[in-house]
Amino acid sequence: MATLVKERQEVQTAYKEKLVTKTRSICPECYQVLPADVLEIDGKIYIKKACPRHGEFDELYFGDAQMYYKFAEWLKDGKGTGNPDVESARSVCPYNCGLCSSHLSHTGLANLVITNRCDLHCWYCFFYAEKAGYIYEPTLDQIREMALNLKAERPVPGNSIQITGGEPTLRDDLPEIIRILKEVGVDHIQLNTNGIRLSREFEYFKSIKEAGVSNLYMSFDGVTPRTNPKNHWEVPGVLENARKLGVGIVLVPTVIKSVNDHELGDIIRFGFKNIDVVRAVNFQPVSLTGRMPKK
Repeated sequence: MATLVKERQEVQTAYKEKLVTKTRSICPECYQVLPADVLEIDGKIYIKKACPRHGEFDELYFGDAQMYYKFAEWLKDGKGTGNPDVESARSVCPYNCGLCSSHLSHTGLANLVITNRCDLHCWYCFFYAEKAGYIYEPTLDQIREMALNLKAERPVPGNSIQITGGEPTLRDDLPEIIRILKEVGVDHIQLNTNGIRLSREFEYFKSIKEAGVSNLYMSFDGVTPRTNPKNHWEVPGVLENARKLGVGIVLVPTVIKSVNDHELGDIIRFGFKNIDVVRAVNFQPVSLTGRMPKK
C-alpha cells in the first residue's frame, strides 16, 4: 500500500488529480471506517483515504477512467428495504450485519450459505472454515426460516437464491434443501459449486436437478491444469452430466493478475465451444481477503 502512495505522489507532479466523488472506506489494517476521496489520476480511478494510526492509502479502483464513467451512467438504486431486519441506528457498517434500512437496493440474488466446509484448499479463497474456527451448517428448519424471511421482504419479495459455501455439494441433504426453497416459493435457485462431486456422482446430480435447481455457478479459473488445478480434470465430466440432465452452467473464473489473466480469451472460447450447456462466463476479480496474501 505504501508503494502505491509513493507512486501516486511521484506522478502527481505530472498528472493533475480530479475529485470524482466522496465516499467511505475502511483501513485495510485496523478496519476503521474512514472518509475517502474517489480521484481520477492519469486516466485511472483511485480511492484515497488516511488512517490516523496507519497512514495514507491509495488503491486502484478502475484501471480505465472512461470505463468507470460509462458504468456510472447505468448506476441506479433499487427499491430499497421496506421492512429491514436491522434499523440503521443499530447497524454500523461494516461492524454489524443484517438487511438494514440503509440499503438502497432490494435483494436481487440472495446468497444462502449452507456450509463453510470445502473439499479444496484454494490459496486465494476468501471464505473457509479454518478462518471461522468452527463448522457452520444451518439446519433444514433454519434454512426454511431464512427463505421465508427472503420471501417476506418488501416492497420486492426475494425470489432468487444462490446456494453457496464452502462447497454445498458436501451436504448429502442438498436435494432436500432445494425442495424446501421451492416449497417456500423461490423460483430461481443457483448452485455455486466446484463441480467435483457432480462430475463423479451422476445420481446425486440428477437428484439436485429433480429437486429444482435452476443452473450451476461453477468455478473455472482457466483452460489448463496450471491455471485451474482445482477442477480441470473434473470439468469435462460436469459438462457431460449437465448435458444429459439439461442443466445450464455459468463459468466463474477468479481472475488473478499474472496467474490466469492471460487465458481470459481462451476461457470465453471454451464457453462458446460448449455453448449448448454454458450460459455465461462471469469474471470475478480476486478479493484481497481470506487466504489471499496482500503481497
